[in-house]
Amino acid sequence: MPHKNLPRPVIIVYRRLPNGIRQLPGVLRQVSAARLVIESPIVVERPQRVLGRVIADSGFLAIWFLYRNTWYDVGKFYDRQRNLVGYYCDIIKPLNKLLRTPEKTSRITDLFLDLWITPEEDYVVLDEDEFEEALEHGHLPKNIADQARKQMDSLIQKVKARRFPLLSTQKVEPSTERTSK
Repeated sequence: MPHKNLPRPVIIVYRRLPNGIRQLPGVLRQVSAARLVIESPIVVERPQRVLGRVIADSGFLAIWFLYRNTWYDVGKFYDRQRNLVGYYCDIIKPLNKLLRTPEKTSRITDLFLDLWITPEEDYVVLDEDEFEEALEHGHLPKNIADQARKQMDSLIQKVKARRFPLLSTQKVEPSTERTSK
């Protein structure tokens, strides 16, 4: 099905177990049967730091790559000057349908584990404590948790082997329009 009128506004529907739902604004830049590319401003209460660097702050920008039937998404993060800061990978439940409606993504269910990758390909696993807590409280079924861990291990191995799935993200850069500060 052809998708016209791109770029266009879209809402990213993000579920945080057990029952948190956030709706985040974005601009749908590319659509195919296998992936969505969504540009979205980063809005945080305070700067987020990883490996001694600010990776997320208000005014930063993310370009999200959502893949069909894949256990992760990838966000290319940019600072206010639109310099690449790194890659953020959420481990998520696979989406069998990318768009619920032309204006909204299907619900993305976060499985807590995240992987941060610097432009130099250093990496760190994030939110393992939240993952363990969700498992302990029964918010995350064991079989899903096992798949999440397996996917994280697979991504780490790809980063170590320099085969991380960044090739499909390399040609997508931020739009030239800047969001207001």
